[in-house]
Amino acid sequence: MSLRKRLFSAAIAAGLVFGAANMSHATNGYYMIATGAKSLGMAGAVVANPQDASTIIQNPAGIAWLRNTTFDVGGAIFTPPRKMNGHKSDSNIFMIPSAGFAYNPMGCNCGTPHFVFGIGMYGISGMGVDWSNNNLTGTGRLKKAYSNMQMMEMSIGGAYRFNDQLSIGFAPVFVYQAMGLEYGFSDNSSASLDTTNAYGLGFDLGVVYKLNDMIQLGLVYKSERWMQKLEWNVTKPSPTTAAGMMINSNKVKMRLNMPQQIALGVNFRPIEPLRLEADVRWINYHKVMNEVDTTGMGQPTWNFHWHNQWVFAFGAEYQATRALTLRAGFNYAKSPIKDDDLNANIVAPAIVETHLTAGLSYSFTKNLEASFAYAHAFEHKQSHKNTSVQNLMMYGPETKIKMHQDTFAFQLSYTF
Repeated sequence: MSLRKRLFSAAIAAGLVFGAANMSHATNGYYMIATGAKSLGMAGAVVANPQDASTIIQNPAGIAWLRNTTFDVGGAIFTPPRKMNGHKSDSNIFMIPSAGFAYNPMGCNCGTPHFVFGIGMYGISGMGVDWSNNNLTGTGRLKKAYSNMQMMEMSIGGAYRFNDQLSIGFAPVFVYQAMGLEYGFSDNSSASLDTTNAYGLGFDLGVVYKLNDMIQLGLVYKSERWMQKLEWNVTKPSPTTAAGMMINSNKVKMRLNMPQQIALGVNFRPIEPLRLEADVRWINYHKVMNEVDTTGMGQPTWNFHWHNQWVFAFGAEYQATRALTLRAGFNYAKSPIKDDDLNANIVAPAIVETHLTAGLSYSFTKNLEASFAYAHAFEHKQSHKNTSVQNLMMYGPETKIKMHQDTFAFQLSYTF
């Protein structure tokens, strides 16, 4: 077997192994702001500035601009400390996987017409809490809440480089989704949905256009991810308990499609070693996270009431020496959850808004490079005073949630 075939097989194996790892909260709603250490250092502002093989996930057209055949593997440690009514969530450390491979038969970033193939497997989003304190809502009936949602995407596609200026990329996307939920109440009843999984499909379509030696543009459309229903076989709780009011059947079903997105990036190179990029992204959360259809629960829909997000990302990349590249970035997106909807989102408190990032890459040889990145999401607080009788009984007088996040990412890249 040739070296390239062996590395290609290794990329697939690494992705499948990483796919079994825990995924976690995300920072723009439930999406991670970036995939891989290089893009995290740029705060996700890479739609027009291909970094590595993870471009197949971010903008498939970008892999046609990679200089060589590239294999990337890495991961991140993600810590999102969060509190509800002053009580800490018990789960605060997660691992996020990343692996990608891009095959460039030309072996150069050149305008000769050619096709580039890519595959990427990344933990891209998720959410979860472990509110286990028996006094979680004070006088409210809800005493414990647990959730764990994991999402991984695998993209297999390619890009065609027409000339020095234009490439177009397309990638079918295969999605793995897993979810588990549990609620505990003051009457000692519990509503438990053990972790189950579903699969889905979508696609990404992207363009990269080089206007001149200083300006490069990127545009990507990420379709909605159409998912199977999550299904649980459960023991129906007593209808006289709080858990029985939440679950009224021996089978529960829920469909959680993932939102479509559109992103535009402008990359500017004022001097040779410096690249600056500004991206804007629209995430259509309202369509898939407004009223989620359910079967077997006390209500026919789970009214998360998420709003669409506009994400603004800015990144800078400076090649300090032939071996050392430095990166920094800023990312902002308003919380998709309004204060009035906090109670419905106790198990999915994706509220952080402002992020700063920094990173670097160091080339040990012409083929081997290591990249590191750090991201901090500043603490954000939201609260809602419960005035209706129903909310007072279930959640107590007030619901207060706050969260900040830290991410440490590492990546190894090998080029041919």
